[in-house]
Amino acid sequence: MKALSLLALLLGLHAQVQEPVRVIPLKPDPPIAVDGNLEEWATVPGVIEVRGKEHATHNDSTWRGPEDLGASVRLAWRNEGLFLACDITDDLVLQMQRDEKLFQGDHVEWFIDVTPDVEPTRSSFGQGQFQFAFSPGNFKTTGDPLVDIKPEMYCYKPKGMAMTGVKYAALKTATGWVMEAMVPFALLGVTPAANLPIGCEVAISDCDSTEPAQETYMTVSTRPWVYSRLRVPLMVLGDVAGKGTPPASSIPLKAEFTIPPSKSDEVTFPTPEVPQGKEAHLFLKARITAPKPSGYTRGLSLTLNGVSLTPDRVTNRPIKGTMRSGSVMNYLTPEGLMYVPYAPDFVSYDKDPHYGLQDNIKIHEWEFRVGDLLKPEGNTLKLQSLTDADSTRTVVVADLQLRLAAPPPPPTPKRPAPTGPLAAIEPEAKPECPMGKLTIRNNSQLSFPVNGETFTVESRFSMPDGTWLTETGGNAFCDYSRKTEVMNGYYRITDQFINKTKEPLPIMQRHTCNLAGRAKQVWCAGVSPSSGNTTMTEPANPTSYAVTEKAGIGLMAMSDEMQVHVMNSALDGVLGLADNNCVIKPGATYRAEWVIVPTQRPDFWDFVNACRRIRDVNFTLTQMFAFLSAKPDVEQWSDEKLTEFIRNKSANVVCASIDYPRYEGHYAHGTAFQRVDHSNYARHNDRVRRLCPEVKTQVYFHCFLNVEKGADTKYADARTLLSNGQQANYGEDYYKIFFPTLTNQYGKDTAVNIDQIFGDCKADGVYWDEVAYSAYKYHYGEPWDGISGDIDAQTGKLLRLKSSVTLLSQPWIVSQMKRIMAKGPLMTNGAPHTRTMGALHYQTFVETAAISNCLRAILYSPVALGDHISERKEIDAYRWMTDALNYGCLYSWYGSNVWPEYKTLTQYMFPTTPIELHEGYIIGKERIVTNRSGLFGWGDKSGHEVHVFNDEGREVMDYAGPTKTINGKTYSELRLAEGWTAAIVRK
Repeated sequence: MKALSLLALLLGLHAQVQEPVRVIPLKPDPPIAVDGNLEEWATVPGVIEVRGKEHATHNDSTWRGPEDLGASVRLAWRNEGLFLACDITDDLVLQMQRDEKLFQGDHVEWFIDVTPDVEPTRSSFGQGQFQFAFSPGNFKTTGDPLVDIKPEMYCYKPKGMAMTGVKYAALKTATGWVMEAMVPFALLGVTPAANLPIGCEVAISDCDSTEPAQETYMTVSTRPWVYSRLRVPLMVLGDVAGKGTPPASSIPLKAEFTIPPSKSDEVTFPTPEVPQGKEAHLFLKARITAPKPSGYTRGLSLTLNGVSLTPDRVTNRPIKGTMRSGSVMNYLTPEGLMYVPYAPDFVSYDKDPHYGLQDNIKIHEWEFRVGDLLKPEGNTLKLQSLTDADSTRTVVVADLQLRLAAPPPPPTPKRPAPTGPLAAIEPEAKPECPMGKLTIRNNSQLSFPVNGETFTVESRFSMPDGTWLTETGGNAFCDYSRKTEVMNGYYRITDQFINKTKEPLPIMQRHTCNLAGRAKQVWCAGVSPSSGNTTMTEPANPTSYAVTEKAGIGLMAMSDEMQVHVMNSALDGVLGLADNNCVIKPGATYRAEWVIVPTQRPDFWDFVNACRRIRDVNFTLTQMFAFLSAKPDVEQWSDEKLTEFIRNKSANVVCASIDYPRYEGHYAHGTAFQRVDHSNYARHNDRVRRLCPEVKTQVYFHCFLNVEKGADTKYADARTLLSNGQQANYGEDYYKIFFPTLTNQYGKDTAVNIDQIFGDCKADGVYWDEVAYSAYKYHYGEPWDGISGDIDAQTGKLLRLKSSVTLLSQPWIVSQMKRIMAKGPLMTNGAPHTRTMGALHYQTFVETAAISNCLRAILYSPVALGDHISERKEIDAYRWMTDALNYGCLYSWYGSNVWPEYKTLTQYMFPTTPIELHEGYIIGKERIVTNRSGLFGWGDKSGHEVHVFNDEGREVMDYAGPTKTINGKTYSELRLAEGWTAAIVRK
């Protein structure tokens, strides 16, 4: 779970608020050139000034005024597409990222919803929604492709969609930069027309830190930022004058009225004209008068033109819901009898900590599909109160209306189970790539053959006088030597530098393999850009890899410092591995270790598995983890409900977060945890042990955040400082960021939290959030880590010293990890960013609000934490764990609001000792977990126990998959349809 649930807030689900509908004007001839020159926009009406504080909708604490960030935003349309122009004021245009990472620098994001009336209550981005990003680059023209970042566009939603026909241009200005873009209507899948409704949001993102980070969002809408489809404002295509009329989306029938006990009321109305492609829905709110929220009863039934409105017609909510108390209730019977809540209004019940429904479902609101029941001559809706005639239980109905909305898209047919021959899938008997003859030139150029191809890797090292060192030996600045070792399946290189000067010596390390004309596909940090060009700074996966027609070649950082500093690149056919932040102490010796990993086949997963063997990370994973709050509402759950929650998740470790009790209204991070009562944790953990004695308990821990008042003064020497001297925070000023060390007082004091988790809280272990760093990787101030700094990429000179938070805190972190692991289970969020930490072999997961985040896990503990945004039921979680298998990852449960009603694939995931990861499956010593068909085995005679799950996540007890013996080896035959999975347990 994220440190403060701040990201859960930022990315959570929020009710849509009505805003004025803006009009996107039609731009007549001449057409817009999309060249960055905005002169032709002078006559286009409707400029939107995004310059006031009210538009700083995310992290406004970092916004210093319109000179810091502001924009004039213009939108227009023509038959060929939607146009956007932004004249951006930015006192520091800073972009150091490419491809999908460009969000960590200055850029513009354009959210478009071309189906705003299809499933209008759906908050997630799906069919009909788009998220485009436009980076200005850095406007540098040095000729060095690693330095020069060109203007770039990227599509975040739908993930991986080719931006066919999209046009974009960016220009630097005296006050910032301008951008101009056009997205074709053909790409959006719509035909333009006047008054066509389209959701549209423009977000100007700012990064003023030398460390890449998304710091401030300024948006067209002034509503607080959340990553939700419901946050995208509604607009319409207008005329040349900027005039337009939004089509009617609802027709009021009756505002508010009461129905006495056991009485009925009738509402008559004519049949409206329903636009083509839309359906009519009846909407209303209902409650029973009461002084406070106090349960529910059968209270109302609806009949339209003599037909009862039954569950099959409900479109805005499930008919069964889970209250915050954990109770599950059906709210509409098959006959159409509605359960109505007792409440004084239409707001308080939803907020009630006991009765309110989970999943942000509004208990009062109902919507029924009724288009087929409407009659041309008129309609009669009968509302029958079901409360006792002798009672005072009056039913209140409000906001009765007809809503006109497009029907949801039909489900895409799922792929059936395959027929015909199946491939045999088993671990490689000899997985290492055969090593050919290594040729070394000048000790910095390495050439070697792989499967009939020759690869050459060259190295060079910057000096502070602007020159580059390309041979071993020495100069006035340093002595340089190299050790090259031929290992089993890879080459290990150790570069040694001795600083001969009396000053910190900046050395940028560049290792490249030129594959121009030969590279068929590239990956950096596991990400494969469609353009073939990207740079990535991801210590959790410090790799660059490319395939040619016959083979593959990869580069990977190994030493702690290089892994933390790493930049992986693929630019213009040149594969690269770099450390652009290495600064060596005066007189010091530094050794940088990295490896070259060839693969006999052009296969990404061959490379992944080779890297895992090199890193020695195929250790046993044991924890089926789930969050389980220790809040009062969970204490109110019955023993049966609590047990069912744990059993149906198949969890053997449950973790209580620090959402209760809070410190001064905030999550009790840092030493603030020591200032709150821990008795609820003790009761909770004792109860779990009593009900499920085989299950271990954990309590949340975070070592970098601290909300205690006065902490910034008390621990002044432990404050994480930005390059501007300000203390870093996690989006809000009260969530300040510190770094613990073995010598500072903050490290000593925050370690007490671990003692209290085992002591006062009576937990068996610890869940450690954001174990490598929080929000910012680098600290600008004392103490110096002795190895990090910002280096001018053009001159090679040292700009400033800085410290890796990971390296500063690592000795303290390792000592605390060892202490925890000696007592009980440790789980962490995020793969280790150094070899030293990874050598402890502790289980981790990565957060996967974007499932591609699994790529951060595949070189260590391949486990995906579920998605707190989309998961509401066990079927949602099951689909996420199915998708995680596409990245060779297992699964851990995220939100404690997900209440499974049955066991899913998670009951057969652990323990697993990985042997190989692949797209769609993971082979472990104990089991194979897969969403693919095939003949699965271990290449031996071992017996198999097969468990197959259908596309609803339910185990298929009568699945008849035959066992086959081929060449004396045992295989289980699996033919799985789309959405099906299986676990093969080795006997």
